[in-house]
Amino acid sequence: MNLYKTNTAPFIFSCPYTERPFNFRLLMCKLDLSIIIIKDGFQFILTSHGWFDLKSLKASRVDGFKSKPIIVSSTSSISEVMGILKNNNAYEVFIQDEDKVGIITIREILKASDISMKVSSLMFYVPKLSPDDTIGKAAKLMNDYRLRALPIVSEGTIESAVTTRSLCRALLSIRSFRSIKIGKTMTRKPITLDKKESVSKARNIMLKNGIDHLPVLDSGMLCGIITSNHIVLSMFPREGLERGAFVSKPSSHLDIKVSGLMDSNVLVCDPKERAAAVLKKMIEHEKTYYIVHHWREIQGIVTYRDFVFFLAEPEKLDIPAYIIGLPDDPFEAQLARIKFMRNAKALRKSFPKIEEIRSIIKTKDVSGSRCRYEVNVLIRAAGERYIYSQEGWELPSIFDLITDKDLITDKMMRLLTKKRKKWRRNVRKFP
Repeated sequence: MNLYKTNTAPFIFSCPYTERPFNFRLLMCKLDLSIIIIKDGFQFILTSHGWFDLKSLKASRVDGFKSKPIIVSSTSSISEVMGILKNNNAYEVFIQDEDKVGIITIREILKASDISMKVSSLMFYVPKLSPDDTIGKAAKLMNDYRLRALPIVSEGTIESAVTTRSLCRALLSIRSFRSIKIGKTMTRKPITLDKKESVSKARNIMLKNGIDHLPVLDSGMLCGIITSNHIVLSMFPREGLERGAFVSKPSSHLDIKVSGLMDSNVLVCDPKERAAAVLKKMIEHEKTYYIVHHWREIQGIVTYRDFVFFLAEPEKLDIPAYIIGLPDDPFEAQLARIKFMRNAKALRKSFPKIEEIRSIIKTKDVSGSRCRYEVNVLIRAAGERYIYSQEGWELPSIFDLITDKDLITDKMMRLLTKKRKKWRRNVRKFP
């Protein structure tokens, strides 16, 4: 019997699903237990108060979802760390540096020009979690720092870690998550690379944009994928890593074409597939991505980071920024809220004169279980008001468009630099 610890219920045990399940109500109420019911490969957490929901999961303590961390010495070489990562199929290692915790990831190793150097030369310090911190806080920090794991520290020492994979496993237990389509979760317009480009260019793109996956194209069509892990393992002789040898310079593999290193067996899914089903396959097959593909075109990409978005605490701004009219669906509402607040923060950073950002969602049409939305975003800046509108059936997709930083930044740059007398005075009034 597997036991788990959460805020809402001290202990959780799993049991198989049946059409006529045993009545656990009395047992659950007396012992404050929660039951994990398994059906069709999915897990659902049932507490004495009802189904374990998104809000409860976000408020749960991180020590209920901990995993064993890999810790290395600050004097270890990059080559040693690469061997450890390869043997453990891991992405990162932690370094205890007195009262601080450092981390080195596969992506950081892309910067290495000499793997005999010490890890201290590439590591960077990360926020520490205490056992009492919430999943919501951990998820937000992971998104902010683009990390897949964070250390859980007790009395100044690394005790355990929480990973994006463990959080995503917990997300699968939320019953309402099953209705979400992957098209709502994916990152749209992923950066791509032609197969004729060099591995060195792929490496530079990953470092510049803080990403680990690049879909590869052949005449505009998807033909493969290259990851940071592929590049790191190709940079240095494999036999050297296996022997723990010190190699001074990367191999010439960085000069070869992407087509010579990419994985041609790309994991693809349709935008209408259930997000839970895609996430479940990622976890079971120990993969870190899926390309969302439709009509021979790339629609987007999903990684663990896209799923962890659901669990993250909202951004906090130093100006009024709020959203009105969110739908009842907790996942759709969370996605829209996070995308709105994230881009509002970026806009505020680009334009310090912004005083307020407000969004109002209106339901215009209902077709079966689907709703058509109209979203208006009002930005107050330098005594003026700027309004952007967008309509569509998928609310998160609308916010992708209407709060696109590059698009609005371009418009704001033009509008904020216009003289007041040139500003259109027939802008619709906002309540």
